[in-house]
Amino acid sequence: MNMKFFPYSLQEIKEIAWKPVLILCSTAFCLACIHFFSPYYQIELFERIFNILGKADLYKIIHYDLYESDNRQFWQLLYWSMHTILFYFLVPVLLIKFVFKEKLSKYGLKVQGLFSYARIYIIAFILILPIVVWVSYSAIFQYTYPFFVPLNEADFFPYLVTWELFYILQFFALEFFFRGFMVQGLKEHFGIYAVFVMIVPYCMIHFTKPMPECIGSIFAGIFLGLMSYKTNSIWLGAMLHVAVAMSMDLLSLWHKGYF
Repeated sequence: MNMKFFPYSLQEIKEIAWKPVLILCSTAFCLACIHFFSPYYQIELFERIFNILGKADLYKIIHYDLYESDNRQFWQLLYWSMHTILFYFLVPVLLIKFVFKEKLSKYGLKVQGLFSYARIYIIAFILILPIVVWVSYSAIFQYTYPFFVPLNEADFFPYLVTWELFYILQFFALEFFFRGFMVQGLKEHFGIYAVFVMIVPYCMIHFTKPMPECIGSIFAGIFLGLMSYKTNSIWLGAMLHVAVAMSMDLLSLWHKGYF
């Protein structure tokens, strides 16, 4: 092959470690899909797909629930959580199992010694909680959280409870994506620097959040990444993430007078 007009030799291309390339490219792809396949961007695409499948009537029902019904906020958030779980968890799992042909336990899902470092996570939550309580009094916090605001007491169940369950699942998928798929998948080639590669996209997904939370995500990402790197597990990190998120939602609902 004549490489005269190409800046890389064939030997240089052969020496590329393709696993980190696939992990980083698939990370970018999944994040792009999460953004652009939200219910706000692909209305016409969804309609065409359902029409091709001969399910135009089903699309009309889904369209009504997502955009016109009184509970459209709930259905939009439910859709968002399910499609983030798809790209945060299912797509990386398919890559790990069928391309890398590796065990998921290698990517932070091992359960052996699950609670070995529980004390560190408990201390972290104790330190974070007062900050969350303090920030919860700000107007921007109360405007942002919770994502689903019940219209009345009847919305608490099943709508609020169902949403919070999917919200929790989304956090487990998120932790697997950043602290499992990225950190565990890249550390073979990048070592501990895999943690710092991971925090760049992790911070960027917080760009729509309040600025203190976005800045805080850098430090949270470093802490959770370093713990995953050392313990080879994402479970307690996910539990800590869920505990903080649930605290934020409950505090916001309390400020809004729901408790």
